[in-house]
Amino acid sequence: MNALEAAAARSAWARRNVGEKILLLGGLLILAVALPPIPFAPVIAVIAWSIAYIARVPRKLYVAMVLAPAAFVLVGAFPLLVALTPDGLAWSPDGPQRMAQVVMRSFAGISCTMVFALTTPISELIAWLDKHGLPRYLTYLAEVIYRMTGVLIHSAHSMTEAQARRLGHSTRRAMIRDVAAQSASLFVIAFTRARKMQEGIELRADPSAMKVLVISRPRQPKFIVISSALLLSLIAAWALLKWGV
Repeated sequence: MNALEAAAARSAWARRNVGEKILLLGGLLILAVALPPIPFAPVIAVIAWSIAYIARVPRKLYVAMVLAPAAFVLVGAFPLLVALTPDGLAWSPDGPQRMAQVVMRSFAGISCTMVFALTTPISELIAWLDKHGLPRYLTYLAEVIYRMTGVLIHSAHSMTEAQARRLGHSTRRAMIRDVAAQSASLFVIAFTRARKMQEGIELRADPSAMKVLVISRPRQPKFIVISSALLLSLIAAWALLKWGV
C-alpha cells in the first residue's frame, strides 16, 4: 500500500459517504474555476486546507501533493508575462495579473482535489461510481489500471533500492547508467504484465456479472446541509460583490 492509499484509508473521512465529499470538495473545485480568483481563490484554498486539517490528513504528504503540481503550474504560467507581437516577444502589461489569476485558481483547485484524494479510498470511489450508474466496464478498467500502476510503482521502488544497496548510485555516472537500465527493464516489465493482465481479463467472466459486497455508507443530512450552505454562501458573496444586492 502506497502513502496515498494509506492516508486515504486512515483518514477521519475515509468512511464518509463519497457523494457527500464530492458535493463539498467538487463544489469548491467548480467555484474555484468559475468565481473570480480575487478574492475567492484564496478563500477556497483556506477552506480546503481547513478541511484537510479536520479530516486529519497527513500534513507533510498533503503539502507535498499540493506543492508538486502547483510548482508545474507556476513554471507553466511564466509565458503569460510576455506577448507575441509583430516585432517579437514583448512584455505584456496585464501579464502579471493573468499569471496571478491562473496560479491562484490552480492552487485552490489542486488543494480541493488533493483533499478528496487523501480522504477517499479508491475502492470506495469505484463502488460509489458503480452504484450510481457508471458502466461496470469503465469502473473495472479504472480498477485494473490503478492496480497496474501500483504494481509498477512498487517494482520501480524495489529496483531502485536494490541498485542503491549494490552501490549503483555511488557516482553520478553510475547513477545515470543504472537509472537508464532500470527504465528499460521497467518498460519491458510493464508490457509483460499488461499482456498477462489482458489475457486474464479475457478469461474472466463479464465484469458486470462479478458482484461483490459493498459496504453502505449512509448519508448525513447535517453534513449535506452545511456543505450546501457553505457553497451557497460563496455564490451569494460573489453576487453581492458583482451586483451589490
